Amino acid sequence: MTNNGSMYTTVMDKLNFEPRLDASNITVSVQGNNDIILLSGHVGSFGEKLLAEKAVKNLANVRAVANDIEVNLAAKYQKSDIEIAKDVTRSLKSSFFVPDEDIKVVVRDGVVTLSGSVEWNYEKNNAFNSVHNLFGVKLVINNITIKPSTKIDINAVKDKITKEFERHARIDARRIKVETTGSKITLKGTVSNFDEIDEAGDAAWSIPGVEEVKNELTVDW
Repeated sequence: MTNNGSMYTTVMDKLNFEPRLDASNITVSVQGNNDIILLSGHVGSFGEKLLAEKAVKNLANVRAVANDIEVNLAAKYQKSDIEIAKDVTRSLKSSFFVPDEDIKVVVRDGVVTLSGSVEWNYEKNNAFNSVHNLFGVKLVINNITIKPSTKIDINAVKDKITKEFERHARIDARRIKVETTGSKITLKGTVSNFDEIDEAGDAAWSIPGVEEVKNELTVDW
């Protein structure tokens, strides 16, 4: 296990290595058993805040990341709410995998709130991804709900997810427990890194009829 000072240096080196991120005003605190990272300070865009979190999550031996970074928009990124709303609407319309007609947008003080309902979780995620890097955006609140038109096959869902895990080169299906309650799937167990948590969640969301995935997987090594 790395010591506190070594982990701090590793995190700062990773943040400074990311070319899309200005890490000069980001502060890092190493907590827990040197495996919980608290990010604070400020950056010039919402996209940079997300980049910082993703960069740290990819580090070995990091079990959890708390992202308290504030967004202080640089002058070149500032826009009025009406300008942001127009940009968001255009971006949603131009994304092939986003049913923009089912999504409502509210912008207040640079905070974008998305609502409405879609068929698949990937559509919800694509809506978020299509707007979070736009100029003027301080935060994106994704309140879009999943309302599938088909019903989940309870009898087959565990088998389908397990087989998908087994097909995936990076996921050890033996370490993951799948529970189902109605149209909700809960994943429990441990995996090797944050990417596997996301990938296991994506696999669960790929089952037709799923309205909710509760991903309780944790990182272990």
